Amino acid sequence: MVSVNFKLSDIGRIEVCLEKYETLATVLEQCTAQSGIELGGIIAIRGGKVLKKSDLVKDQDEIDVFPAISGG
Repeated sequence: MVSVNFKLSDIGRIEVCLEKYETLATVLEQCTAQSGIELGGIIAIRGGKVLKKSDLVKDQDEIDVFPAISGG
C-alpha cells in the first residue's frame, strides 16, 4: 500500500493499493478517483527527493504532496 499525504490541504492522507510498480501519475489518478478531488500543480516528495510524474512508485512508499506555489 502506498501512502500519499496531501500537505497544506484538507485532503489529508490517502492510501492506494498497488500490485506492481506504477507511475506517480497513475497513483495520483487513483487518489483523485478515490477522493473526488481535483489536483492542480503539485510537488511530490519521497524520501527527501522530488518526484516526476513518470517516476515509479512501489508498495510501502510514503509520498508527500504539496501544492505548487509560484510567485516573484
